[in-house]
Amino acid sequence: MRFVRPPLLVLAVVAAVLLPATPAAALPFPVTSTADDETKGTLRSSIKEANANSGPDTIPIEVTGTIDLQSPLQIIFDPVSIIGPHADLLEVHRADSAAFPVFAFSATDPSAVSGLTISNGRAIASGGFVIGGGIRNSEGSLTLTGVVVKDSEAAGEGGTNVFVEGGGIFSEGPLTLRETVVAGNAARASNATSLTAAFGGGVAALGNLTVEASTISGNVTEASGDGSTVTAQGGGVLAGTAATVSRSTISGNAVIAGGAAPQVRAQGGGIQTYEATLTSSTLARNSATSAGLALAANLYSALSTTVRGTLVADPLDGADSCGGGAPGSDEIASGGFNLDEDDSCGFAESSDLVGVVAGLDPVLKDNGGPTPTHALLAGSSAAIDRGYSFGSSVDQRGLARPSDFPAIGNTEGGDGSDIGAFELQVPPTPDRGSAVIVSQRPTDKFPPNTRILSGPPRVTFKTRAKFRFASTEGQSRFQCKLDKKRWKGCRNPYKRSVKPGKHLFKVRAIDRFGNVDPTPARFGWRVKPIVG
Repeated sequence: MRFVRPPLLVLAVVAAVLLPATPAAALPFPVTSTADDETKGTLRSSIKEANANSGPDTIPIEVTGTIDLQSPLQIIFDPVSIIGPHADLLEVHRADSAAFPVFAFSATDPSAVSGLTISNGRAIASGGFVIGGGIRNSEGSLTLTGVVVKDSEAAGEGGTNVFVEGGGIFSEGPLTLRETVVAGNAARASNATSLTAAFGGGVAALGNLTVEASTISGNVTEASGDGSTVTAQGGGVLAGTAATVSRSTISGNAVIAGGAAPQVRAQGGGIQTYEATLTSSTLARNSATSAGLALAANLYSALSTTVRGTLVADPLDGADSCGGGAPGSDEIASGGFNLDEDDSCGFAESSDLVGVVAGLDPVLKDNGGPTPTHALLAGSSAAIDRGYSFGSSVDQRGLARPSDFPAIGNTEGGDGSDIGAFELQVPPTPDRGSAVIVSQRPTDKFPPNTRILSGPPRVTFKTRAKFRFASTEGQSRFQCKLDKKRWKGCRNPYKRSVKPGKHLFKVRAIDRFGNVDPTPARFGWRVKPIVG
């Protein structure tokens, strides 16, 4: 079943404001106090003053610390730029006294927020539509630069239908994220009698979306219930129209769908797109789990998405990395120079690498720059120097791209950039400033390591088993062994039908120099008999 989105909820704005007969001049309304009251110099007061002054205004925040909101701020219906000192220095936080989003925008002209943290927003209702736990934005464009949106939630329960969108950010108008972190947010829907639907645990963008040098991590989209349909889509991001993602990391997000409904579906653990372009980005360690269908742990394309220079790796909890499925759609197309560990994205350009381990640090952390990243490990050769910069001179951290290791051969047509959001830098030697070489030895005597990326459930009734696996070295071939049979060359993925009982699958990689992995990867599982 293909889910069709119902009509969008239009943000209601109720405000009585006397506007001057002619537009007033743009003015700054500085915040000089962290107090949560309406005295001059507070955030609450400055927003009211900016709303009353027609035309674009600025709200420079000149204090540090935490602004604890006990009640909702006024909806921002006149364009404004809110300028904080830095996300590490100023936090706007919803206190636990009531449920409300931290900021709500309803200006038709562009607004912007920079240099602050937005946390603990809540949007909670019974049935119907629930949108924007941390930030709500109506039809105007909104740009976030150097912002952290974290620990916010949109949740809805019960009713005939419940639709929940944007645990961290909901935007109906164009949305731009630059050097921004969206982390630890959730969109949760439960227990509608008909349709239970949750979208965009981190971001639900229904207008055009631009993501640059940003990290979207640890967000959850969850739906559960026993009605007719349960669907959870876009754990990190739901991009509802056109989207452009570049030099960014989408990591550790999840979609979860549960319950006893006839149709239960989870898709797009990292990001769900419609018409999008992903460039020089890293999608890793996202997951999709479901009591029914679980599709695309890292990337789900509902219509047409082009991926280039991007690393897609380490899908968690059993679902393939990629998937898609609107009738007649192009789904996912390769723009070249991608790496797909489990070979589920359909990348078929000669410059693409599929079925190889990326060599990615599994820990998302501060590797320099404004947002956390997954580093490429220095000993890995798969993604290093095998990409193309696509016109960018820096990676997600703002460090030089390409940084080309002389001893590593570039992919034909490439420029020595690394694949993904992170560019491993060539360090200078102490004496001459020349490059330290990460070498792939032409007379390599080091065996590869083999890893099983996905397999059947550990206990299952299904007799058909499917395994995906990868090697730490490109251009490897594989040998497989099932139960007591002999080692035999095999294709990736490996598919076999087995009888009820316990089974053991082994696979080992053989690199292009003939070195055999001495410690094959193993996977044991049990097929239960069906008792009639």
